[in-house]
Amino acid sequence: MTVSFLPDRSTRPTSTGALLGLDLTGLGVTCESQVPSADLPVEKADLARLASYTRAAHLGGVSFVSLGEQFRLRSDLRLRPDAWLDPVVAARRIGPHAAAGLVAAVPQDADLVAVVGQLKDIPQAAGSWAGLELSHRGDGDRFARSLEALGRSFATARTRGPRPRVVVPVAAEAEIEAAGAFADVVRIREQDLEWARELRYAVRSAARAAGRQDVRVLVDLRTVISADRAAARERAALIADIDGPGASWAGALEAVGTVDDVAGTIDRWVTAGAADGFVVLPGSVPADVAALLKGLLPELRRRGIVAERPAEAAATRTPAPATARGAAGRAARTAPAARPEVVAVAG
Repeated sequence: MTVSFLPDRSTRPTSTGALLGLDLTGLGVTCESQVPSADLPVEKADLARLASYTRAAHLGGVSFVSLGEQFRLRSDLRLRPDAWLDPVVAARRIGPHAAAGLVAAVPQDADLVAVVGQLKDIPQAAGSWAGLELSHRGDGDRFARSLEALGRSFATARTRGPRPRVVVPVAAEAEIEAAGAFADVVRIREQDLEWARELRYAVRSAARAAGRQDVRVLVDLRTVISADRAAARERAALIADIDGPGASWAGALEAVGTVDDVAGTIDRWVTAGAADGFVVLPGSVPADVAALLKGLLPELRRRGIVAERPAEAAATRTPAPATARGAAGRAARTAPAARPEVVAVAG
């Protein structure tokens, strides 16, 4: 990378406070590579439940809900050719019940015109917005070309609504310049505070070199929260045994303990300039989602780390559906099936 600028004097995030995202990929169905029995029934994701959790998270102060590339709507015995589009389809279907951000992840080889068209159909009301996370496989040049193609897709998509925000995961130096030039939010998966701070400064420098401001760098944070540390550690160990070595949260920063323990970790990283916020990967649903909304977010607000609830203010202007579960269920049943012009298998 050729950019070398000093970071801002203030290492804290902007006055709007730290951002908190919530990864709800775990509310999709599990699609194992080896199915125990072909006689098992096909499982379908509960979109009404996903809509309820999403709205509760938004009203609780979470800036956006993320559906990762592994999110699946069906547990078919054979991988569907268009299964990579499931996070986008789910985001579009629950979009009417959102009060903040919805971010769907797709592989870098996806049909981006079709993806952008679907995301721009998400209703932009009550403070809601759509985002697209572009996953990649570590090839810096190919990654940059994918981001350029995404920009062209935004220009050619003839659909209503504002441009979806771009979320980009960064793990290596070769990806920093392209991320700084195109991303609105950058996600990093790093356990070392000092190295995370270097990555954040590098991304911000690359963004300034590209004439862009306010690119936020968020750290993936796996949380397991209980009333006492011993109980949290026991539950975290059990979850790790169940998920195995290939868990989707592998390599993420971990915060296991009480609300104060987790808030202290977030406070330390934000104060050190290592993060503009976090994407929370809950150890289990609903326990750690409830702990985030009822315990952690109020404590972070008390400490002045996150702002007050913007989604809640927006919701007072637009009444919530009388029955979120029933409304979401009707949306899931009546929404038309996605038909991308080009389908691809996630690589």
